Amino acid sequence: MKRALSICALAVASLGASSAANAQVTFQGVTFTPSWSGNVLTLEIDAANPTGDWSTAEALGALHIKSIGSWDSVVMSGPGSAGSWTIVNNELNANGCVGGGGGGNQSACASGSLIPLTDDMVFQFTFTGGSQDFSMPHIKVQMFEMDGERKVGSLMSLDIPAIPEPSTYAMLLGGLGLLAVARRNAKKNAA
Repeated sequence: MKRALSICALAVASLGASSAANAQVTFQGVTFTPSWSGNVLTLEIDAANPTGDWSTAEALGALHIKSIGSWDSVVMSGPGSAGSWTIVNNELNANGCVGGGGGGNQSACASGSLIPLTDDMVFQFTFTGGSQDFSMPHIKVQMFEMDGERKVGSLMSLDIPAIPEPSTYAMLLGGLGLLAVARRNAKKNAA
C-alpha cells in the first residue's frame, strides 16, 4: 500500500512539474500564464517589456478567450478599467471584437478603454452554466499605443495549456490512492 501511494505521489508530482513547465507562453516579450479552478479562468499577462513588433505597444485594448466549452454568462475582472469592458461572443480580429460568432456562448471577446501594459496584469473570467474545459484555452490579444489611435504589431492567437489549481492534483492523488486500496483488497479477496 505504501509503495502504491508513493508511486501515486511521484506520478502527481511529475504531472505538476510537466504542466508548470508548459503552462505559459511568451510572445513578443509578453508572457501569458493561464490557470483555472472550478468555473474561473485566470490569465496573468506580464507585459512590462514587449519586444519584436510589439516593442512600441503601451496598452492592451482587447482580450479574447475561446476553446473552453460553453456557458450561459461570463463576468470578467482585471486591472484598471477591465472590469467595465464589454464582453461579446464574437472573434477578435484586426477591427476588434467584431468577427463572426463562435456558435453560441463559446467565445468571450472583451474590449474597452485601454489598459496600460505592466507585469502581473491579472484577468479573471467567471463562467456560469454550460460546461467549461479550461485545459487548453485559445487566447488572442490586441495591443495599442496609449493614444488608442494605432494598433501595434501582430494580433496574437495561441493555444496555451492552463495549470490546474492544486486541489485538482489533490483529487487525482486521492483517486489514485483509492484505486491502489481497491486493487489490494481485490488481491486479498482472491487469495
